[in-house]
Amino acid sequence: MKLKIISWNVRGLNNPEKRLVVKNLLRDWKCDAICLLETKLGVMSRSLVGSLWNFPYLDWVALDADYTSGGILVMWDRRVLEKVEDMMWLYSVSIRWWRVVEGFEWACSRVYGPNEDSLRSLLWDE
Repeated sequence: MKLKIISWNVRGLNNPEKRLVVKNLLRDWKCDAICLLETKLGVMSRSLVGSLWNFPYLDWVALDADYTSGGILVMWDRRVLEKVEDMMWLYSVSIRWWRVVEGFEWACSRVYGPNEDSLRSLLWDE
């Protein structure tokens, strides 16, 4: 079975009308995992995540935006992918999953970093 993953720079989810557009597209696309970049949301709540992709097998991790820039939300269907662990850094989210049907483990990383040269070193600097 092929895994269907969508990665999308949504450029903000503050507007309820935009969230409705995202929700309708995600329903139509029938994905197994979704990564939304540049959410621009300082706090990601269960109710907000559910308003985007609401079904009983939803799991998710989020990296909150820094004021009004950045923000990463990764959501997946627990029937397809089981989270082994996740790790978040200043501008990235990494998840190690167990692929339930085929029984193998793999990882996914998403990065959304600054465009200022003075801040780019923070992408890899410890």
